[in-house]
Amino acid sequence: MSDARQRILRRIAHALERRWPVELPGDPWRQAEDAAAPTRFVQNATQNGVEALSFDSPQAAARWLAEWAAEFSSAAVSPHVPPWLQPQLPQRPPAEAELGVSRALAAVADTGSVLLSSSEGRRLQLLPPVHLVWVDEAEVVQHLGEALEALQENPPSALALHSGPSKSADIGQIMVQGVHGPGRLVVALVRGLDAAPKATRGKARGKTTRATPSSGLDWNAVRRLQGRTLATKTGKAFEVLRVTDNTVVIRVGSSEKSYTLRRKTLEKAAALARGGAVIQGPSDFKKKVADEAPAYAWAILRELGAI
Repeated sequence: MSDARQRILRRIAHALERRWPVELPGDPWRQAEDAAAPTRFVQNATQNGVEALSFDSPQAAARWLAEWAAEFSSAAVSPHVPPWLQPQLPQRPPAEAELGVSRALAAVADTGSVLLSSSEGRRLQLLPPVHLVWVDEAEVVQHLGEALEALQENPPSALALHSGPSKSADIGQIMVQGVHGPGRLVVALVRGLDAAPKATRGKARGKTTRATPSSGLDWNAVRRLQGRTLATKTGKAFEVLRVTDNTVVIRVGSSEKSYTLRRKTLEKAAALARGGAVIQGPSDFKKKVADEAPAYAWAILRELGAI
């Protein structure tokens, strides 16, 4: 070992002697707050300059949207936004649209932030001067660790955290909004966001669209699976380690590997089954619902009689 390298390592060791050891986050990263996550999210988001709203149903949200969106002449809308929550405006590219509309993957109560997927397109999230983000109330979590844990099985290629309108004081220490992104960020929490109103109008042809059935998935029944050992269609055993408000964590007995299943994915599958879709096994689940640990998700829903 060279003298230079020895000197460097000695200096590093000397510096570390005077520091407390840093532990990796545990599981969970920390205890959740007592206050309800949606309530804390609205409070912290509002402090960040977000226009935060809450709706008890998709119908109420759709009624608000019809009136609120009338002030805009055009919109760029994410394909992840349900049809009943898309503004009835002419569609324009993000660089030309007055309004951008997104669907969040999750919202973080600690910071008042929304998590957005790169699959929507970053231009949609950054170029329109006003950005409306829909969030399902069930997808509001207490802290960022919980949100990332829920996404670890099937993460997008990139995530964006939006915590308020874009602002900067780089020039002359004068705060200006809308410099690097939207000057207005509106976040709307909706209870049961994916449950369509009983009848919604198709934008293009004026046809009535059938409602998407509610999932009918009893989450308390899912909670009762915690600690139980189940088996996939092929007989592979796995244990239901933990059930939170938004996720199910399972561990495969043969490999000790863990997977996290998202509540919204399980509810989507249950809703499709209630609507008449046939989900005979993991391959059907992967094709018709999502590629999120389909063997284990299918087995859980099968155990509950939901598919």
